[in-house]
Amino acid sequence: MTRRLLMIAALFALLAQPAAAQYVQPVSWAEQQPSAADFRDTYPVAALANGVEGYVTLLCTITGERKLECAVETETPPEQGFGQAALRLSRLYVVRTVEEEPRAVIGSLVRVPIRYVLMD
Repeated sequence: MTRRLLMIAALFALLAQPAAAQYVQPVSWAEQQPSAADFRDTYPVAALANGVEGYVTLLCTITGERKLECAVETETPPEQGFGQAALRLSRLYVVRTVEEEPRAVIGSLVRVPIRYVLMD
């Protein structure tokens, strides 16, 4: 009985957590980019449970496959998992061709700001 009550309490705690952001601002250089669902799926679990929001800046190189190879440049707050989460999101970007976006040259660097926000 006690174990069942603990499981029910844990379920309610998970359901009571704030939701992650529902909106993703489009970027002009991306043919494909992460969706709001992708942001929700990669939100660090402990940060979500504790109501912590985060901001990451990735420094990325455009590859020949029109993808991004990234490293975390800044992460706030540190050690909450936002950097790793943002790196997972970066794999979902597909850069437009040079004909569509003249700045999208293979080997170019691009800074990608990623903000994890909680919704009420």
